[in-house]
Amino acid sequence: MQASSITLSELQQRIKQTLERALTGSYWITAEINELKTNAAGHCYIELIEKNTGSNAFTAKANAIIWAYSFRLLKPYFETSTGCALKAGIRVLVKAAVQYHPLYGLSLAISDIDPAYTVGEQAMLRRKTIARLQDDGVFDMNRETPFPLLPQRIAVISSEQAAGYRDFMNHLHNNEYAYAFRTQLFPSSVQGATAAQSIIANLSRINERREAFDVVALIRGGGSAADLACFDEYELASHVAQFPLPVLTGIGHEKDESVVDMVAHTALKTPTAVADFLIDCLSEQENRLLTLEHELKNALRQRLQMEQNRLETMAHKQKMAVRLCFQRTHFRLQILEQAIRHQDPTAILARGYAVVSLHGKTLLDAAGAQENDRLDITLHKGKLYATVNGTQ
Repeated sequence: MQASSITLSELQQRIKQTLERALTGSYWITAEINELKTNAAGHCYIELIEKNTGSNAFTAKANAIIWAYSFRLLKPYFETSTGCALKAGIRVLVKAAVQYHPLYGLSLAISDIDPAYTVGEQAMLRRKTIARLQDDGVFDMNRETPFPLLPQRIAVISSEQAAGYRDFMNHLHNNEYAYAFRTQLFPSSVQGATAAQSIIANLSRINERREAFDVVALIRGGGSAADLACFDEYELASHVAQFPLPVLTGIGHEKDESVVDMVAHTALKTPTAVADFLIDCLSEQENRLLTLEHELKNALRQRLQMEQNRLETMAHKQKMAVRLCFQRTHFRLQILEQAIRHQDPTAILARGYAVVSLHGKTLLDAAGAQENDRLDITLHKGKLYATVNGTQ
């Protein structure tokens, strides 16, 4: 054996001591999670990688571990803050200490994760605001506010000089249906550090006269993420969420939805879209009334036709009843006529009978006549006169 040789474990120990002296403390490291798994003890094992942006090939790789006692805290914190799972494929900013083990080699012991790096600082603030509003129980309040059938009295919060405000007013008041709207502007700053408090102040003024308005339109003409940051502030979002009138937003952003949009009754992309929405509300009700008018006319027409048919049927039945009554009466009269005809004395005489009268009275019994009485005998045709020769 060479006198200068060392054992493998001695080499590993020298490497460990060298690394620990050179890399003291912890470091914030950016990387992508390539693999992630946990074991039964609750420890989380991660493979961190770095890729070449041009070829997507790996340029660095390291194993890392989050011990169970830290993982139980870091995982829910990260996922609650970012809204996404801690998993392979996401980029992370982790705080880790370098450690070296003679058997397992180099690894990183992760003690913290910055969720803002993964989702962005503004997104983090929005998520915190949303969580706070939900915890307060006010997140859905404005969306649940009853919406008026005919929203024609509009309180507008906007900058008077904003192009979005002019577009809104022109589109709303010059609509193709000539619907009448009454608008009142509450001039406000809609970007910058003072915007949130300016809008809140105007909401308070509107609230004092809320009986005079149907809805609130909060509008501006778009802008950068920094310009729109005020619409993610908790205090403004809380006021909008709890406002007693429905709030319509037309902030003009094209990508992310602001927290104020989320808690407002109806969120629309642009001020012109807000105007279209209000016009459509009236158009929908007009169409509904026209439909009801058409249905009512049809119902009345059908009812009149039914009544006419019913009256015609009744008239026909009455005609038939009268005709039947006449027929029955005529038949009875014919029977009576025949009965009367059969009992007519003239008809009886025609059958060979005669009427015998004595002293002007009809003689019914031979005992009523005496010998030599003069009898009048009436026949069917003519009369005879006879003298009684005897009776039996």
